[in-house]
Amino acid sequence: MLGPEHPRTAASLNNLAGLVHRQGDLRAARSLYERALAILKKERGSEDPDVATTLNNFAMLLRDQGDFAGAEPLYARALAIREKAFGPEHPDTAASLNNLAGLLYARGDLV
Repeated sequence: MLGPEHPRTAASLNNLAGLVHRQGDLRAARSLYERALAILKKERGSEDPDVATTLNNFAMLLRDQGDFAGAEPLYARALAIREKAFGPEHPDTAASLNNLAGLLYARGDLV
């Protein structure tokens, strides 16, 4: 109804990616996250908080696949977007910081 390039379509793709991720279809989830990111960046710009949400979710997928090196820049970018959009004390910023810290912990980077 809204078309394939609408930000709400991207939100639906992001949500569908999360579902198929939880069901174990990691290849399909990756493709859906990539498509959602492309739409959001084109329609809203790379600094939009919805981009941060999708980056965060995509990073979770990569982390679950053991691709820590791929997940880290996505978590870091999501954090930077949220800090800029919401400030350092916002709960969404804290969530991004927590996710990045969890990744660093998981890979043994405790310093």
